[in-house]
Amino acid sequence: MEWALRHMRGSDGQCGNANFTWRLVSRHFHSKVIWWHGYGVYIGSANLTDPAWNANCEAGVVILEPELDGAELRQPLVDFFADVHSQSVELTQPLYKDAELLLEAHREMEALRRKLKAEFDASATGGMLGRSSLASVTKQPRESSRRIDFLKEWGETLNNLFLIQSRLAEPKNRPCWVPADASPGIHTDQFLHAYYYDQVREGKNYPVEEYFRTHRSNPAAALDSALDWWRSTPAAPSMEEKVFLDWAPTHRELLTKDRLAKMTEAEFVRIARRVHSLNNHAKHKSPDEVFGEEFDEAEHSGTSAKCDLFCQQLYYERNVLNWQPPRLLSYLLFGGPPDKVPERLYDCLYDPRYKMRGLSISSLGEFVGYGLPDHYPPRNDRTNKALRALGFDVRVRTPTRSDSFARAAR
Repeated sequence: MEWALRHMRGSDGQCGNANFTWRLVSRHFHSKVIWWHGYGVYIGSANLTDPAWNANCEAGVVILEPELDGAELRQPLVDFFADVHSQSVELTQPLYKDAELLLEAHREMEALRRKLKAEFDASATGGMLGRSSLASVTKQPRESSRRIDFLKEWGETLNNLFLIQSRLAEPKNRPCWVPADASPGIHTDQFLHAYYYDQVREGKNYPVEEYFRTHRSNPAAALDSALDWWRSTPAAPSMEEKVFLDWAPTHRELLTKDRLAKMTEAEFVRIARRVHSLNNHAKHKSPDEVFGEEFDEAEHSGTSAKCDLFCQQLYYERNVLNWQPPRLLSYLLFGGPPDKVPERLYDCLYDPRYKMRGLSISSLGEFVGYGLPDHYPPRNDRTNKALRALGFDVRVRTPTRSDSFARAAR
C-alpha cells in the first residue's frame, strides 16, 4: 500500500507517475479477473501475489477479446468492473495510516502462520507433498523428486492397508482360527496373503490385472466380498496360522532395539527365514550362487538348506557405514519416531550410505510390519498385488505370471 500510494501521489503529494489506480473493497474480494485491454481477460483462482504465481497450484483461463465479443461477454465484463468500482474506495493517506496501525498485529499473525507451516512441512505428511507449483518450469533435483514420489506412493498404499485393517478390527470379521491377540498389522497381512493365494491364484497363474479391471470401479464391494469369504474360513487357507503362531512371536521376541544391538548369526537367520520375500529370493537363486562352485547336491539338497545358507551369508553383508543387517534394521525401526519410518526406509533403499545388498523394498517392508505391527502392516510386492486385485490402484513392481503372458501376447 505504501508503494502504491507513493507512486500514485508523488513525493510532493500531487499526482505521481503511476499508470494505475489502487482501490480497496470492504470485506473479502474473492474473484480474480485481469483484463488486458486490446488483448483479452484472465479469469482464474490466482491472486496477485508472489505465492499465487510462483508456488501455489492454481487454475485459470485466458479469453481473447475477439472471443469476448463473439460470445457477447464484453458488456457483462464492463458491468462487473463497474460494480466492483462502486463498492470500493481509492487508497488515500488517511486510509494508509489506519492500516499502518494494524501492521504489528499482522506481523504477529504472519509469524504464527510461518511457524505452523514449518511444523507441517516437517511432519510425515508434509514431507510427501511437493513444494513447486504445477506451472513451475524448474525441474526438481532427481533425488528430491524420487524421495517425494516414494513417500507419496508409500503413504497412499498404507492408507489402503489401514482401511482394510480397520475392517478386520471388527470382531465379526475375525475367523475363528485367528488368535484373538493377533496384531492388527499381522492380521491385515495374512488376510491379503490368503486372498492372493487362495482367491486370485488360478493354478500357476495370478490374473491380478483381470481382477483389477473387474473391481477398480468399486473396491469397497470387492473388499466386502473378500471379508465375507475370510471370516467364514474354518482353517487357514494357505498356512497363515504359521505366521500367527510362529513367525510373529519370533519377530516380537527378536526385533527389538536391545536384541538387534547384539544379534548373533543364528538369531538373524531365525528372523530372516520368517520373511516371505527373503525366502522367495533365495529360492530363485541358483545353487551355485548360494553354495558356490563346489555345490554338492547330495549334501545340500532341498530349498530349505539353500534359504538357510542365503540368510547366513546375508548376516555378514555390510554397507558403506560398515553396518551389518541387524544394525540397519535397528536404524530403520528405532532410529527415530515411528511416523518417520517411511523416510528411513527410503534411506535404506536409495541412500548409498545405508543401502545394503540383499535387502530390497519387499524384505525391508516386511521387517517394518513385523517389527512395528501396531503401527504398520508388513508389506511386500505380494501385498501390492493383493490390493490391486481388490481394485485399489497401487503400483506393482514385479508382474505376475499371467500378466507377463498377457503383455507378451499384446
